[in-house]
This record gives sequence, C-alpha cells and structure tokens, in this order.
Amino acid sequence: MKRYIIIGNAQSTHIVKWIRELVKYFDVYVISSTTTHKDIREIIRDSNVFDLKIPVKEEGGNVSLLKKFFVVKKIIIKINPHFVNPHYITSHGFLAAIIKKLTGLKFKLIQSAWGSDILVTPFKNPFYYNITRFCLNSADLTTSDSEYMTKIIKKMSKVKVSTFIFGIDKLPDIDIAIKDENLFYSNRMLSPNYNIDDVINFFKKIADENPKAKLIISHDGSKRSELENLVKRLKLTGKVSFKGFISLGDQKLFYSRSAIYISIPTSDSTSVSLIEAMAYGCIPMVSNIPANREWIDDGNNGIFYNPGISYEDIQRMLAKKKFVFDKNRKIVSERAIFPKSFKEYVETIKKI
Repeated sequence: MKRYIIIGNAQSTHIVKWIRELVKYFDVYVISSTTTHKDIREIIRDSNVFDLKIPVKEEGGNVSLLKKFFVVKKIIIKINPHFVNPHYITSHGFLAAIIKKLTGLKFKLIQSAWGSDILVTPFKNPFYYNITRFCLNSADLTTSDSEYMTKIIKKMSKVKVSTFIFGIDKLPDIDIAIKDENLFYSNRMLSPNYNIDDVINFFKKIADENPKAKLIISHDGSKRSELENLVKRLKLTGKVSFKGFISLGDQKLFYSRSAIYISIPTSDSTSVSLIEAMAYGCIPMVSNIPANREWIDDGNNGIFYNPGISYEDIQRMLAKKKFVFDKNRKIVSERAIFPKSFKEYVETIKKI
C-alpha cells in the first residue's frame, strides 16, 4: 500500500474522520503537533504515530511548530511517503511546504484547507497572504470543503483543487417526535469569530416570550467566562447551559432533541456541525455568508440570522418543522455522505 502522512493536530475529530477513511486505502502515518486522539491509536499502529507535543494556543503557534522542522523532516525521510497531507494551510501546511522546498523530497504535497486559513488569515496582512500563496503554490493538490472557498483558493493560486464536503458517515436514524420545540442548540467554539454573545442575546428575546425555552451551548474557548457573565447579567441562569467539550453520544442527543440549531460565525467554510444538524432534522439558524448559502435557502429549509429576528419568526419556522426535517435530511443524503466523497478524492489523488 502507498504510504500517506497526515500532519496536523491529531486530537481534532476532523482528522480522526479523515484517518478512518484513509486507512481503507493507504498505509497511514500521523505527525501530530500535539498528541494523538485515542480513536486514531485504535486503528493505526503505534509505530506510525509521532507526537510533537506542542501546547495548543488559540492565537496560533506557528513559531513553535517551525522549531520542529528538523524533527519532522527526519520523520518524513524515514517514512519516504508517497503523499504528505498537512491540515490547516497556514500552520502545518507552511511547515510541510518548507520541508518540500528545502529538501527536494519527491512526495506529493496535498494541502487541506479548513476555513479561516483561507478565508481569514491571508487577509490579515501581506505577510500572511504571501505565506498562504507559497503554501498553495507548493502543493500538487489542495482540498476544499465549499465552492466559495475553492473560488478564493483559485484567485490566489493555480493549484489544482479537489472540492468535497466534509460530511457525515451515514444518515442517522431519528424520529421527529422526539424534537423539543423549546430547545435551542449551539456547538461552535466560544471565540470571537463565532459570535456566541449574539446567540445569547438572540435567545434572551426568545426566553422573554417563551418561559419554557432552553439553550444548550457546547464547546469551549477564550470567551467562556465573558459569556457566562453575560448569561448572568441577562438573568438567563437556568435557561442557558454551558456544556464545554462533550462526548459524541451527548452531541447526538442534543442534535436529536433540539428543534433549532444556531451557528452564526462571521467567517466560515462549509461547517460539519451544520451538516450534522441538518442530518438530525434541526431547523438551522445561520449567518448569511457564502458557504452557508450553499446549503440554506432562507425561510425554506432554515433561516439567516439578523438582529431583528423575533420569536414570531421562529414560530413560523417551527410550524413547518416536518417539511424542514425531511428536506434537510434529503439534502445531506444526496450531497454530504463523507465516505462516498472521500472515495472520489482517493481516485483524484491516484491520478496526480
């Protein structure tokens, strides 16, 4: 089997998902900037896992990662891979691009874009923009999970792009009868881009009209304390629950029971969380950004957030919850089953 190296934060469930598919086709190795998720260690040999143990920093840790240049180069030379696939272009992708450029190693470089590494970071300043272009131009192929992000990549580089949705393994079995019209769910990171403060302020209007309404917020991030204080100031204690990082089982439960799913980032590519919520028949309330417009038709199978949305707007969507339930599950079954998309990706890279 051909040897395939993933470079990234292998504690990420996204990378777990990739590796579950990759092992069907390749001899897979992992170079993790942190440590490696236990689910990955269950499916590949310990000798194929290399942990760099760099502390995770929300604001980025590229300098610490670049200090591992010689360690990572040595590992790659030892493995002699056919493919090297860093995830998150402006960090792990930059390291891999430099290694390929300075060593002349013959592996095929596949850069995988995650969202902000293409949609946000390059536009902070010219330095980041040039780094991103260097990473893209060094690649034999780049992967993207939305048509919008693919368009941005193609404006920056002539690199070949494989666009496929980072979807779900299969459509879950679920009965609409267990949906709770009073339950709202948000599972995006508690950091500035995801606007959880706006989620809470929106929910305040709902709770004032509907005393039974509940909001569950899972995930964690730098703004958690600030957001918990906001809940107290708005007198929503007992109505808003912060769950932090949750198990896969709990996440499935919250998707299954929630009627309304909320995700309003300022910038994002196709969100796996949105795809999951649609698969569980939730009514999505999302930000009106290009990637979301690829999935949501406002007022039809979901609603675009704006500060003026009222409880009456939510009630109108709830009145058609059966239609939304069936519509969104059909969309996911047709466009976002990950193993099917991944098989097509494998066929693409075999032709490089």
